[in-house]
Amino acid sequence: MFKKWIDLGLKKGFSDVELFVRRSKSLSIEVYQGKVEALTNSDVTNAKIKGIYDEKLVSATLEDLSDQAIDKLFDQLILNAKAVTVKEPAIIFEGSDKYPVIKENTFDFDSVPVENKIKYLTDLEQNILKNEFVKQVESTNYTENYGETTITNSKGLNLTRKHNFSYAYGVAIFEKNGDIKTGFEIVMAKNYNEYDAVKDAEKTIADGLSKLDGKSVKTGIYETVFAPKRFGDMLDVYAGLFSGEAAYRKMTALKDKKGEKIAVESFNLWDDPLNELAPFQNSFDDEGVASNPKKIIDNGVFTGFLHSLRTAKLFNETPTGNAFGGSIGPAGLYLEPGKAPFDELIKDIKLGFYVTELVGLHAGINHTNGNFSLQAGGVLIKDGKLDHPVKMVVLSGNWFELLNQIKGIGNDLTFDVSGVGSPSVYVGGLSVSGDEK
Repeated sequence: MFKKWIDLGLKKGFSDVELFVRRSKSLSIEVYQGKVEALTNSDVTNAKIKGIYDEKLVSATLEDLSDQAIDKLFDQLILNAKAVTVKEPAIIFEGSDKYPVIKENTFDFDSVPVENKIKYLTDLEQNILKNEFVKQVESTNYTENYGETTITNSKGLNLTRKHNFSYAYGVAIFEKNGDIKTGFEIVMAKNYNEYDAVKDAEKTIADGLSKLDGKSVKTGIYETVFAPKRFGDMLDVYAGLFSGEAAYRKMTALKDKKGEKIAVESFNLWDDPLNELAPFQNSFDDEGVASNPKKIIDNGVFTGFLHSLRTAKLFNETPTGNAFGGSIGPAGLYLEPGKAPFDELIKDIKLGFYVTELVGLHAGINHTNGNFSLQAGGVLIKDGKLDHPVKMVVLSGNWFELLNQIKGIGNDLTFDVSGVGSPSVYVGGLSVSGDEK
């Protein structure tokens, strides 16, 4: 089928043609008060067709994969190419020399009856409700995702990758002494048998209880430690700084910083699309370029930008296998862990702030100068130990300064559903605006 469509495009005058076909299958279940509120099955396949016509690269996506629809699409692409006036690199990739081998997750989530998944959610809900401070469970949710991507083109490229994982969580409302907080903890699994309603409920309860009875703090500079997932959030939101597209458009402060020190020496930031701890792995990007582990920051030194075929050509560099979803981004971003256990990381802090919640990540971030001002929740650190929850504060600082003042990196590397991983990070002093002056 694919070869027939490629041949059709070549016959119509395209010098090269590529098909990017993606199948996405998912199941989502939501339970409330023991009853199924929503159950959604989805199985969608679509194709993106790229072609070079008159040395211009054009593309379009469609879900109707009939021969008639493909024929009509090629005609439309020819019209689009004739309308294009901007000359930019028009590349369809012939393939990398070699591709990494990924151990695929072969667990069949479909083999588990839907009734079992519903029962897990109802059991999760009931176990969360057993805690005396839980006033309500807003919902329990289960989602599984299966994806299959095939890239084939007129230059002989023919690649397929798959991903397969699930996650679940319960959202609970906690109340103590008039203080009301929301708690939840997402549990990821590559095998359904990893779920345990009792243990998973305990994680949600622990998250909720850690936020109750928050006290005000005085405004000031606090020695600050980010929980693994919260520093992962920061890495994720600033990841655009490493994009070759951002460098080309002069929209990143790292534009001329390649080879320069931008962080403390202990800071090693990886883009590792093969890491088995992450929810999914990629052996190649959406352009068919091999994806391999690489350090973006090596012992504090910025090694260079992530590139697509286009930006690599513009900068006369090698593509890095980071073209995904029409943009450039990491395929498996994570901060290399240190050796310090969490207790050791905070043992010398007399007065500090342990960040466990961040709100307004995109609105409170300035990507150009690195300044951030975010609502944050967490726990006061006193005399080297976690003392008590803190009411929401405003946490302010500068990302580039933060990277150069880091005082410690923990050994507790944790990956989020987003695919970004980080350990706990002691970043030194940050401004905390509390209720008390």
